[in-house]
Amino acid sequence: MYSQIIGTQQIVVTAVFLSVMLVVLIVLRRKGGAIRASLKAGKRIAVIEDAAVSPTERLRLISVDDSEFLMLSAKGQAPVLMPFTTAKAVPANTVPAKAGTSPSMGLADIDAPKQASSAPSALQTGGDTLYPSPAERATFIEKFQSWRRDHAAG
Repeated sequence: MYSQIIGTQQIVVTAVFLSVMLVVLIVLRRKGGAIRASLKAGKRIAVIEDAAVSPTERLRLISVDDSEFLMLSAKGQAPVLMPFTTAKAVPANTVPAKAGTSPSMGLADIDAPKQASSAPSALQTGGDTLYPSPAERATFIEKFQSWRRDHAAG
């Protein structure tokens, strides 16, 4: 009865197809990393990290060649893109000159206008220049907050 509905040829074709798919799966599992690396070899742009700020807003850390950029995008709005690099951390065994001085700078330091306009010392940045500068960070934070206020109702 089933031989009238499903022929031997259909069974053979299905078995061959499934065995070919199984072989492809095994090859991809073994060589998948090399295949992915060869596909990414010519690419100059990569999304390093992606985070949701709200249901309609996203922050993305993007790498282009040797530069990094921070991109804020929202539904129905033009994306905001700003250059971004991280400062090198001060080694843990380095003791700051002042006991209360922190080797890193956080967002709380940017909130105060007097600190946003002054440049951090070489000790705070580990001898490297922070980019974006505290003033640029403060400007970005202010722009981002005003943008959110303006678009919160819409």
